[in-house]
Amino acid sequence: MRLLITHGYLLTGSGSNVYVQNLCRALVGRGHSVDLLCQDPDPLALDFVSGLYTAGPGVVTPVEERGTGYPGACTVYRPEIGDLLPVYVYDDYPGWRVKTFLDLTDGELSHYIEANARAIRAVLEHTPADALITNHSLPGPLIARRALEDVPADLPYLSIVHGSCLQYTARRSERYREVAREGLAGARHIVSPSPHGAGTIREDFPELAEKTLALSGGVDTDLFRPDAFDERALEALTGGRGRGPEQAAALAAALEEHRDDGEGLLRALGENAASYYPRVHDRDAGERLRSFLGKDGPLVVYVGKLIHSKGVHSLLSAFVRLRRERPDARLLIIGFGTFREGLEAITAAFDAKDERALRTLAGLGKRLEGGSPEPLEHFKVPEDLSLGEPGLGEAVEFTGPLEHAALSSLLPAADVAVVPSIFPEIFGLVAAEFAASGVVPLVADHSGLAEAGGIVGEGLPFSLRVSLEGGFEQNLAAALADYLALPEGERERLSRAVRENSVKRLSWGSLADDLVALAGG
Repeated sequence: MRLLITHGYLLTGSGSNVYVQNLCRALVGRGHSVDLLCQDPDPLALDFVSGLYTAGPGVVTPVEERGTGYPGACTVYRPEIGDLLPVYVYDDYPGWRVKTFLDLTDGELSHYIEANARAIRAVLEHTPADALITNHSLPGPLIARRALEDVPADLPYLSIVHGSCLQYTARRSERYREVAREGLAGARHIVSPSPHGAGTIREDFPELAEKTLALSGGVDTDLFRPDAFDERALEALTGGRGRGPEQAAALAAALEEHRDDGEGLLRALGENAASYYPRVHDRDAGERLRSFLGKDGPLVVYVGKLIHSKGVHSLLSAFVRLRRERPDARLLIIGFGTFREGLEAITAAFDAKDERALRTLAGLGKRLEGGSPEPLEHFKVPEDLSLGEPGLGEAVEFTGPLEHAALSSLLPAADVAVVPSIFPEIFGLVAAEFAASGVVPLVADHSGLAEAGGIVGEGLPFSLRVSLEGGFEQNLAAALADYLALPEGERERLSRAVRENSVKRLSWGSLADDLVALAGG
């Protein structure tokens, strides 16, 4: 089957980007042809991409073509949309003028929709497709519907709905709720990565309930394996444009100088964040990780965006509490985001047991990630901070983001993983990747995360879900301590169980087959 897939963003980094990347890889691995519209700056860095074109009004222009070892083929088309990239959650994208959808003018939104619709028509004129798959509830489905109005053939489209578009945009704006409704109404099927997500769609758009369904899955169980650990992956994690020792030194100096001056500290953290490229691994990540992974003690790992809604600040608070019982515990934080410098500062303040600095940081709240002046949720400075528990010292490491090849080679070193998101999630894909690597994941007990925890934790003698009620940080610390207290043999058995559940229920191959069947029927 030849599929045209639309995704307005990159193919690395956040959840939906990785979802689209791996779905396309699975499709070409099964012999299908994929024409993918996205804005990734370097798609040919991915092994399954066989060509790159630009797509403008009425014309597609080849940039580069090559062969791959896959039975199918994926050609990436980069739509010409100007310099403005609308997003659901603000982040910096080099080379783009970025605005959230909620901040767009009517003219900016209209231009974005029409420019992408013209690109779809140009690609279809160049290479006809059997079906079209859109990603996100808005504006992708509406773009497809507008584009297909001028296409003679009756081309069906189905829409995959990820979480951010609903939670951060459609549910906060009647204008965008209507954009989503109009686009989704034209889809043959509406697909969510989880039953929770499907329920959210049915709740928001009850008239579309009958064509809404859930297809859970999306783990490369051949890549993420318990036996995949390979220290050689560290050799590539050096140099580049990422964060380095000078940024670490600048943060320490800023915290010392502005421990009682919130505004001054905020400016200093912002200047530090602007001094490096955040979407690549730290320049010295390989060296630090080699030392860090060589230490004794249980290793806790987090992978994901470093933004407030992902709850990493809650994890840090929980980890401080865990260290009172397990002073040998270590925490590895992998990812990027606008909250990184704030999280680094919180870690340093915890390490120094600097209650004044911690209260200054807590007082800045969500401004630490460039957000509104609201308090950090599920975060409380411990009243007994100075009672002598060990400081964090070298027990916490941030690396910046890692590509899947490096990530899958390092995850098996972990003893337990945490997915501490405090905001509704359509599905916990990263929890499934942890499980495929044989690493038991503890997940926040809500939305699609709870469903993911239920799937990979099926048959375990306890729940992987951690309640946000009654003190999330305390609950998370207790859950980590309880798990790490289990005998080694029991933890090995649980590791095998979550791996088996992930392989059986959540592979990319089965998801790709299900989507092809839907698109064709």
